[in-house]
Amino acid sequence: MINHVPDFIYAKDLAGRFVFANRAVVHNNGFSGVDEIVGLTDYDIHPSTFAQEIDEIERQVMTTGRANLGVEEPRLKGDGWLMMSRVPLRDRDGNVIGVVGASRDITSRKRAEELMKAQTRLLHDVARGVDIQSLLTDLAIMLRNVLPSRTAQISLHGDRQAVLSPEALEFPIAARDGERHGVLAVSQAADDDTGVPEFLTTVAQMVGIAIDRNRDVERIAHLAEHDTLTDLPNRSLLDRTLQALLLNSEASGSGIAVAFLDLDNFKLVNDSLGHAAGDELLKVVANRIVREVGGAGLVSRIGGDEFILVLEQTKDVFTDRLERVRAAIATPITVCGTDLRITASIGVACSEKHGETSSQLCANADLALYKVKESGRNGIRMFTPAMAAEVRNKLERIDDLRRAIESDEFVVHYQTQRDAALGTIIGVEALVRWNHPIRGLLAPSEFVPLAEETGLIVAVGDIVLNKACRQAKDWQKRGVAAVRVAVNVSTRQFLEPSLTAQVRQALSDADLDPEWLELEVTESLIMKDVDGAIARMHELKALGVSLSIDDFGTGYSSLSMLKRFPLSRLKIDRSFIADIPNDSGDMAITNAIVSLAKLLGLEVVAEGVETEEQARFLKDTGCELFQGFLFARPLPPADVERLLLVRPD
Repeated sequence: MINHVPDFIYAKDLAGRFVFANRAVVHNNGFSGVDEIVGLTDYDIHPSTFAQEIDEIERQVMTTGRANLGVEEPRLKGDGWLMMSRVPLRDRDGNVIGVVGASRDITSRKRAEELMKAQTRLLHDVARGVDIQSLLTDLAIMLRNVLPSRTAQISLHGDRQAVLSPEALEFPIAARDGERHGVLAVSQAADDDTGVPEFLTTVAQMVGIAIDRNRDVERIAHLAEHDTLTDLPNRSLLDRTLQALLLNSEASGSGIAVAFLDLDNFKLVNDSLGHAAGDELLKVVANRIVREVGGAGLVSRIGGDEFILVLEQTKDVFTDRLERVRAAIATPITVCGTDLRITASIGVACSEKHGETSSQLCANADLALYKVKESGRNGIRMFTPAMAAEVRNKLERIDDLRRAIESDEFVVHYQTQRDAALGTIIGVEALVRWNHPIRGLLAPSEFVPLAEETGLIVAVGDIVLNKACRQAKDWQKRGVAAVRVAVNVSTRQFLEPSLTAQVRQALSDADLDPEWLELEVTESLIMKDVDGAIARMHELKALGVSLSIDDFGTGYSSLSMLKRFPLSRLKIDRSFIADIPNDSGDMAITNAIVSLAKLLGLEVVAEGVETEEQARFLKDTGCELFQGFLFARPLPPADVERLLLVRPD
């Protein structure tokens, strides 16, 4: 039985001489029978270095009487590994008389372990995202170490080099999309192939994953710095590149121009033809810009229809080159079967005059673009220092306006509204003024447009609403008069979801009955979104306040529309009153508005009444309420109070 097992089994005496060996030991050492090995020592069979190592271990076992088990050792002959175990050989009395040794060939297991370690190292490199060239270099070294008897070659893109025989084993390097990145080819070997094909299959798979991952990383890095629609550099890459170009231009003494380009009325394309058409248009425009800029510059899309162009100095002046860009954009484009002619607005700043850093040039080019849009679009404007001064002034005014809100610098004046027949004051309109600590009392025209542009008009409007409600209640409490106070509602206020709640709170804080508050909205405001305006007006009407249309006649509301609005009054715009009685057209329009109001059951207030002739005409047409300088200018509350105390004859 011992002669038929593959393990190596032997026994030696105290002198290290073989007294027994099974067939595996005999044949492995080049003998034909056991009698040829009995009596020999390892020094007779192996080189002295190996023999000494064996002798030292076995002598220690015999001296100490302790076994030496499971020691891994290289094979003395040929490649491979053995697991050695040695125990003392004892007689019947327990005396140590030699040593018994047994070993098992663990070459296959050791190779599998080496392959597993190599596979783990490769997997670790793939997981860490090692550069693909570094990965392939390390892999070639690894294959030479774990498969020393083979030649391995990795060929990517089907580019196999003719260094291996046609009989070499091939393992496909598969791509995620089902295609092949290439092939791992390994020469055949005569030794045991246990586990090697599986290992090489796994290696090829991991190389494929690594290549996919490497391409993903490259793609992600590209996407991080490029616009997904046009594939142009985005703002991040632009800033880095521009800074480098500025350093180069400074060293070479050449100039750099930064241009902000914006397509005119691009929103109309999206709104009328859809976003897919808008995207197609942007791609065409991007290609045209890149073609005109050429190699002496950089084009970036920073969002929407906005592009930034960086132009390096050439023999052509910057504005001429930009004119060619503008002309190229204006060439007719057919999108979704529709012929379009797109214009562009361009603002420019030059490194030699308008800034030394990327941020300065971009900011100044953006200012110049704003000026182009302000003057009607479709043009090119070079930055000037005056533009920056204007912006600084505007920022200071905005900051001043915010401070005024926090410091409660806004006051409310009131202009009286009189009953045309009786001459009594039946109401007042609240008109805001800014009591500026330096500039004095400022009219609405000095700050309201800026407040509307910045959204601060919402806070200003809330201040006026609260002060007007408190003033109306104060007059009532002191027995001065009970008059309706009209408060203008700006577009921004009207669109605020919290408007109804703010009005309710203002009435509550002042303890004012809603019947004494009138809210004025402009005709153009409510016509922007009729259904939304009607819903908001019904919310306000439900509070008990009255509603009127201010500046009526300047918009385009129809009779059918007016019937849907929950209104109490129409206010005829002062532009129709100013030329009465000299302008027959204005007289006809005014007469028609009064008749229309009567038809709808609405009161009519005429604004801007300044002469007796205007008052007589309006009274004859049936107008019921007058407001204007003929009766009183907008006045502080104390002055208005004196007028309220005066009783008509």
